Amino acid sequence: MRLDECVELALKNNVEVQSAADEVAVSEAQRSGARGRIGPSVRVDGYAHEWNSPYKIPFGAESFPVRDQFEWNVTVSASQPVTGLFAIVDALKVRNLGVDIANIRREVARRDTAFRVVESYYHIVQGQRLVEVAAASVEQLQAQLKQSNSFHNNGVVSQDDVLRAQLAVANAEQRLIQARARVLFEQARLAVLVGLPDVSIEPQPIAPETGSVSREAVTVDQAQKTAEAQRIELVEVDKRIDQANREVKVAWLRLAPQVNVVGAYIHNEGSQFVQTNSAYVGAQASWDVWDWGTNTSAISEAKTRAHQATLARTRISDQVRLEVRRAFLELSAASEAMVVAQASVASAEENFRLVKKRYEASAATSFDVIDAEGLLTQSRGQMQTALYDQLVARAALKRAMGTTAEKLAAQ
Repeated sequence: MRLDECVELALKNNVEVQSAADEVAVSEAQRSGARGRIGPSVRVDGYAHEWNSPYKIPFGAESFPVRDQFEWNVTVSASQPVTGLFAIVDALKVRNLGVDIANIRREVARRDTAFRVVESYYHIVQGQRLVEVAAASVEQLQAQLKQSNSFHNNGVVSQDDVLRAQLAVANAEQRLIQARARVLFEQARLAVLVGLPDVSIEPQPIAPETGSVSREAVTVDQAQKTAEAQRIELVEVDKRIDQANREVKVAWLRLAPQVNVVGAYIHNEGSQFVQTNSAYVGAQASWDVWDWGTNTSAISEAKTRAHQATLARTRISDQVRLEVRRAFLELSAASEAMVVAQASVASAEENFRLVKKRYEASAATSFDVIDAEGLLTQSRGQMQTALYDQLVARAALKRAMGTTAEKLAAQ
């Protein structure tokens, strides 16, 4: 699979992304509930009674019926908030901000998931290159062991040279086994990230030219300014501040009297003292004159939360700037390490070639050859590590600067 294919699959199947999408659905449902409180509410009440007998009041020689043996009643009523609309509208705005925040959190989850996929993908390819380096080391040392055995059989070198070569081959094989295990683990991690835990994903081979991955053409100050403009976490905290301020307003509005316009239609059967059909319209008012500080305490709580949101804005801004600086420095370090690794490989290859020539001329020992081979393997491994660390560091800087999930997949 290509990197962009892995990212696309993760954005569809990853459980964290799906969970964030569910949070958006929850926020939208809460907003719908708040919106429903704006209009009038309609209520239907009713009852039916079957008595043991009708009820009549004696009146001289006759009796006056009060109710029948069976009576029933249906009441349809409607209530429309009036003064409460101010608090309801502000509460709806709070819910609207909640939906915006949930959408932002979903985008954060998508971006972070995409970065973890990119990181894991490059680590797999890096691990495969390190497996190739380890396999080449085994082949070189096996050739050295074969040559040492030949020299020993001809009396050119002692048994020590052979034993040393055997030990070097065993150590190289151990390193190869460990390198393969790391690749398998990283493949399992990538499979979980893309939502296919039972599938082994084989990344499409990528071969960036040595030294072609350069640092982004921005300064650290420019990167920080870009992050402050693009990082959606800062947009989120701004909306949380707005949300907290509106909650303060809602808390104040709860102190006002609540006036509702009400109306009802009543139909009654079986009772002679109640109208068969009746209706009314009017107003209903209530005011919590004293509630032992419940509402005023809610105001203080809302103000404190608003202040906390303001402090969070400063804290998150500082975190974003620090994250950008760290990513920038890590990319710079990886770029410099790449230059050093390139020179190291060239020197190690030439050193190994010269030591092999000296060994063939009996001017060096097997110890010298194995040490030279170890330096060559180490330098090759460092170059592969630096190359893919540079790719990961570049992706980390893009993420820190606020790049979207889809753009992180661009190689």
